[in-house]
Amino acid sequence: MAPAGRVEILSAQELGRTLNRLASQVLESVDDSHSLLLLGIPTRGVVLAEVLAAKLQALCGHPVDQGSLDPTFHRDDLQRVATRLAAPTQLPAALEGRELVLVDDVIFTGRTVRAAMEALQAWGRPRRVRLLAMVDRGHRELPIQPDFCGRVVPTSRQETIALCLQAIDGEEGVFLLKTGA
Repeated sequence: MAPAGRVEILSAQELGRTLNRLASQVLESVDDSHSLLLLGIPTRGVVLAEVLAAKLQALCGHPVDQGSLDPTFHRDDLQRVATRLAAPTQLPAALEGRELVLVDDVIFTGRTVRAAMEALQAWGRPRRVRLLAMVDRGHRELPIQPDFCGRVVPTSRQETIALCLQAIDGEEGVFLLKTGA
């Protein structure tokens, strides 16, 4: 039984199928899978990038580089949003000439992705940068759209989306959380 105010959007099984589809789409979008580099945006995007890297390895037969990129200090809305301690950016390889995929759990206003794009400039110039989001919940404030998207879930501003992953939460799925419910 789900807690009050929590609606299942994707079950663990559906999440698994969606992750397989996203991994296939990413692989089909590049000419050379060795050039792929997944960078997760903390916090859930980092674990999501790890999961996707494992799925990509199973598909292409070799490890896929993955790391993390923390855009906290590049945000333009720090006064309005709750912040967390910045996590160190971890790049497993140089960005030059790479097919880079930014990985985030939920895209909302687009401000986190904008900050991540700004942060990337300090680290090099990839051949191409794409965005993968597990859930697009709408309410964009900037013209940023994911290239790969697991599910579009229109929400109200009083609702949030939670991606639960086994490594962090002990369960898997995507849930809509209704505040005040």
